[in-house]
Amino acid sequence: MKQTSAAGGRVRLFLGLSLFACLCCIGHRAEASTPNADAFLFLPVDAREIGLGQATVALVGDATSFHRNPAGLGMIGSLDAAASYTRLYRGLASHQMVAAGMPVGETFRVGLSWVRLGVDDIPIYPSLEALTTAEERRDRARKGASGSLGYAQNAFYLTFARRIHMQVDLGWQYLTLPMELPVGVSVKYLTASAGDTISASGIGVDVGVQSRFSLGRTLDSRALGDIALGLSLANVGRTRMTWDTPSQRKDTQSMKLSYGVAYQQPIPIIRSTVLATFSGYGKATGWGLEYTFMDQVSLRMGRDMIAENGTSLGAGIAWRGLRLDYALQRHDLGATHRVSLHYRR
Repeated sequence: MKQTSAAGGRVRLFLGLSLFACLCCIGHRAEASTPNADAFLFLPVDAREIGLGQATVALVGDATSFHRNPAGLGMIGSLDAAASYTRLYRGLASHQMVAAGMPVGETFRVGLSWVRLGVDDIPIYPSLEALTTAEERRDRARKGASGSLGYAQNAFYLTFARRIHMQVDLGWQYLTLPMELPVGVSVKYLTASAGDTISASGIGVDVGVQSRFSLGRTLDSRALGDIALGLSLANVGRTRMTWDTPSQRKDTQSMKLSYGVAYQQPIPIIRSTVLATFSGYGKATGWGLEYTFMDQVSLRMGRDMIAENGTSLGAGIAWRGLRLDYALQRHDLGATHRVSLHYRR
């Protein structure tokens, strides 16, 4: 029986490592594409994510997992929900997110999410091409805008995830090492609209995998904590958005491979936990640090892997299943304040 269990663990480990390798190969082949369809999805959706420099590919494990790694949804054990809101670019645009996930049976998880980026009241000025004299053009310009329109981009996600429990045969002092291998996939429906005139839509797929285990048990040291690895591939097969214009223009978003590692170290003597996380895609990398006291108060700082020269600070407070997070992100376009609320039953 032990041999059968160990063999099964090795098979599952091999399958997991194979999936990691496949994501790496596919993501590497996608580098040549030019992205221009869903860049707004690179904006962070959660204050904790900002506070940790968006370096959450290996770490995320709640309703917001759809954004960085859908595999993280497999870590939830009950109803999990989150919402956030912020004003961007000195109040020019608004950005909001709502997400929820829940278990379906013992091993499967399902989640629904919505992200929106909108710019309202964009002024519309009449064309000056039909006016032949400078005086006519000055008169028309003095009249100002003839109206306004709004521009909005939306993304709706349906996420499925499963957490696989494995017993990996190490071949030395400990016979087996307990390991969790969550895997997930998100199907996303994207829309964009400019007033009532033109719009676009498209469908994309994201996939991800994580591996979580105890480093202390692996190295036979009780002083060590837990480690997590993660890979996520966005826009599998590329995501295309088609505009309802006479030319039927198609915007394409290339596949993007993100990777990450996170390490969590408990400090029992002061009832605290220290977390260090690192993520990247291509040549872009970011990191984050978090200190948590009594599972209730957290302080964070990070270096953003998306925004150039982006640094961030954050804090969170938890009480009876609720967690309120705040983050301040500094970048070349100014400062962004993000507030998010997280609920876990």
